[in-house]
Amino acid sequence: RAPHPTADASETVALLEGHRMTLRLRLPRTALSLTLAFLTAIALIPLTATAAHAASQFCMGGPVEYEYRSAEGGTSKPTVVDPVRNANVELWGAERSGDTPRWLGVSGRTSNTGFYDLCYTTTTTTTMDKLWVKVWAENLRLWRVIDRNSHSYHVLESTTLTDISPGSHGAPIIRATGSAGRAWHVFDTVNILWWQRQNPTSDCWTTHEPDSSACTRLTIYVGDEGYGGVYIPRDNSIHLSGSAGDSKHYILHEAAHFLMHRLYDGVMPEGSICAVHDIPKTSTQGCAWAEGFANATASQWAGHYSFVHGDGTRIPLQYGPGWEVGDQVEGNVATSLLNLWRHTDGGWGRTLAAIAAHKPTTFSQYFNHARPAADPPLPTDGEALRLLYRSAIDYGPSIVDDGKLHGLTNGGGWGLRRVGACTTTSSVDVRIDAFSAANAGSLWRADANPDGTVRLTDNCPEPLTLTAPTAADGTVTVTPFDPANARQKWTITKSNGTLTFTNPHTGLVLDTPNIDKYTLVTARPSSTANSQSWVPYAG
Repeated sequence: RAPHPTADASETVALLEGHRMTLRLRLPRTALSLTLAFLTAIALIPLTATAAHAASQFCMGGPVEYEYRSAEGGTSKPTVVDPVRNANVELWGAERSGDTPRWLGVSGRTSNTGFYDLCYTTTTTTTMDKLWVKVWAENLRLWRVIDRNSHSYHVLESTTLTDISPGSHGAPIIRATGSAGRAWHVFDTVNILWWQRQNPTSDCWTTHEPDSSACTRLTIYVGDEGYGGVYIPRDNSIHLSGSAGDSKHYILHEAAHFLMHRLYDGVMPEGSICAVHDIPKTSTQGCAWAEGFANATASQWAGHYSFVHGDGTRIPLQYGPGWEVGDQVEGNVATSLLNLWRHTDGGWGRTLAAIAAHKPTTFSQYFNHARPAADPPLPTDGEALRLLYRSAIDYGPSIVDDGKLHGLTNGGGWGLRRVGACTTTSSVDVRIDAFSAANAGSLWRADANPDGTVRLTDNCPEPLTLTAPTAADGTVTVTPFDPANARQKWTITKSNGTLTFTNPHTGLVLDTPNIDKYTLVTARPSSTANSQSWVPYAG
């Protein structure tokens, strides 16, 4: 209804004058004065008051949930129900029965417990014909989940309330199930990363974007067919297939690639894109850095050291049997990061700041350059180095003439060990075997020779010295030390957090052949043979 127009001053005076003339004929003076006062009060009341009564507030609230099968619950994948947090919510409805339903201009987000509460004030009616909410799989414009086949948003709608009176109205639970529940699990899980993004200046993912109204948005395409996930930098998108969407680890792993992309201000670090990689195996330094960061990010908030696949199986991130050594192994990088964050750094916030400021392209650059350049510097000695040793990465001082005994491994947790007991005082073979710090034949001392080479001696009461064979693929032995024996002399070079032992007399390096991994031989140098790479090892 249109409001009544308010009379202007001249119309009011004329009205009052007319009343005065009529009343003077019929009323005594006292009654006439009271009547005029009453009429004056009425005339001063705005004639729009009836319209004000039509303005009424209608509120609608309730919980939003999703149901999914949790890979983190193990291979049985129990069904779990969790709240939908930080999702965009809109209030929809119609004031009259003949009105076309529309968005009522009211929006918000679900709370951290998954509840919404939206209110709309009418302008022309005192009741509402229809009222409901739509919940979008999007948080502001920060991230969203799209159906991979239809390329449409995942949207939930509440029950429609009808013929509603003013006030607050609770709505039944909105719950996504089946494949929709999986998609909403993907959406909700990304909250974990966003909450920990360490950006106090804006809602955006990193401090590179200080304007909350201009954040780079992550788009996640989810489909039920196939299995796997990939992050595509060119359009800031993740593609998740099948049960990968049941694993928080898988979701956070791919989202961590997006976070790294934003930390590098929209340019992925050089060499970080790798089509084929495996947690315990060598790839490249750039690949291991990017994948190790993503694996560490996914496990940081779970509190353990593993990757969980969509079927509920767990892959350990800690160095162990079957693993290779050095910083080209993404699992070694991941566990090193986790240990640093948990034991020396007080969390990962300073790592994110150091990455954003210095943009390292390898774990070596991160540890040896970005960490000491951080403000304040992050530790790179003492306990920090020991944590890396536990993950088969050696960035520490040279082992030559350090006065210490070292285990030496080229993978799998196995160690360099002389065969038999320490009773042998002549030549005896050396092999790769189970490491034990209690076994004197498993511990080695590296001492410099006058000519700049190094000799490696075991810790037996009558120590023997590592001796190269005369030809490639021959068995390495330990023999009594002879300063004139060129096959007992070695050079040590360091790269990728590992050591290479070369006998300059033959030009061959320490290795273990694939046909018999326990036998220690010398072989021609190979840049792709991780079995020729060694690290100090303490078990």
